[in-house]
Parts: sequence; structure tokens; C-alpha cells
Amino acid sequence: MKEMKIAHLARFPAVVGLCLALTAAAWAHHSQSEYDLRGKVEVEGTITEVQWKSPHAWIQMDVVDEKGQKVNWGFELPSPVTLMRRGWKRDSLKPGDRIKVVGAPARNHPAIGIANSIKDSNGKPLFTGTTETSEQAAEKGTR
Repeated sequence: MKEMKIAHLARFPAVVGLCLALTAAAWAHHSQSEYDLRGKVEVEGTITEVQWKSPHAWIQMDVVDEKGQKVNWGFELPSPVTLMRRGWKRDSLKPGDRIKVVGAPARNHPAIGIANSIKDSNGKPLFTGTTETSEQAAEKGTR
């Protein structure tokens, strides 16, 4: 009986360590701290790839910068399930489509951001990533 208790106690640190690791991973995944939510980036270009996968969809797009150089930007989107709830279909955006994206830039990566709004070449809004209220809160620093 005593050996059984010792065996259970020996597993306890491993279980605690696993729980802490999973908690940290879950927290890091849901954090948007890698983005400067007070910053703003606006780019217009051509979609090169749409990654329709969990936990977040991504759009890659070629943009010509102020120096005339082509830069491939990546924008994080909500999950495909969330996008579908907002009326998106898998082919709402396709490679070759021209779009304009407004979003928050990544803090440490010059051509990555999180999309707040997307408009097609006709100016039709395709996506809103944040509400007006949270955008105002981000501007005031209360978010």
C-alpha cells in the first residue's frame, strides 16, 4: 500500500508540469499581445494565398511598398468557423483577388498584421474583425 502511494506521488510533479505547460500554451494562443492594437496599417494588393484552417485563417497578399518593392504581407483572421458565422464561404477570397486591408501591425514582424477590415476592389466590405466599440477602446488604451 505504501509503495502505491509513493508511485502516485512520483507522478504528481509530472501532471502539474503538464497542466502548467498546457495552460501557458492556451494563454499564449489567445493573446493578441504580438500586435500593436493602437497602431494602424492600410495596404492594398493582390491575394497570393488563403489559409482556411484552425485556429486562425490567414491571408497572404503581395503589396507594392513606397519604394516600389513587392512585399508579401500576412494577415491573421478569426477561425474559419467564426468567418462562416459572419457570412464567409471558403471561396469568399481567392488568390488573384485585389483587396484593401486595414489592421493592426505585428510588433516584431514588419509585414504581418491582424485584419480589422477587408474591402474588395469595388470597395465592398468583406469582413469586420473588431467592433467600433473595441476600436475606440483600443485608441483610448482601455482595451
